[in-house]
Amino acid sequence: MQGDGGQGWPEGAPYQRVIATYAVDEIPFAWVEQAPQGRIVSPWGGSFFPNSFAVLDVHNGRAEGTFAGYPAFMRSRTRRPKRGYLDDLLHHRQDAEHTTTSLSPMTIAQAADALFYIGVALPDAWHLPVTADDDSGEMTLWILADDQRSWASADYTPDTHQYAVAQYGPRRLWDEAEAAHRAWDTLGRPTRARAGISVTERGQSLWIDASDRDLSTLLPSYGRR
Repeated sequence: MQGDGGQGWPEGAPYQRVIATYAVDEIPFAWVEQAPQGRIVSPWGGSFFPNSFAVLDVHNGRAEGTFAGYPAFMRSRTRRPKRGYLDDLLHHRQDAEHTTTSLSPMTIAQAADALFYIGVALPDAWHLPVTADDDSGEMTLWILADDQRSWASADYTPDTHQYAVAQYGPRRLWDEAEAAHRAWDTLGRPTRARAGISVTERGQSLWIDASDRDLSTLLPSYGRR
């Protein structure tokens, strides 16, 4: 059987459970309608961090829940961005803007909670840590926009306090990621478990601690669709 999973299967509704086996960046309201008193479990996330389960309970036309786990599922075919080899995406390298940062790229690459919140601010960019193939301990964190127009890199070298940054395109993706990390730090470095998600017929919203604390007002919104 073939079809758009985002439309659910209305012929069999209502359901007690809706379980998705592919990752979405938005929970379709059709799933809410088809499980009016049920539960929705789906891999969730944008390009930057699609590695959470969203677990929502549905009541009175509204689904609400939190995040858990570290699933690794394919993205929805209808919203999956184009990908390719890294070398094919790094255009105009000679025109990149070069700066430095005191934020270690390793601090971002190795902190799942930070990646989650940065991903809320940058849903349409993805990151790729590339470790040196020697014993130097060096690593480059690449950040690339889904539209392939912008890219950034930050080079980690052990025992240093300033890290080289290169950025190209209409967006400054490292600056965006650093601003989101700074906002997460200002919030007290919350864990992902404190974040929540609500879905109504008006769309999806993300919050922290309580549904009236909208994350869109607390994090930068450079890349938010």
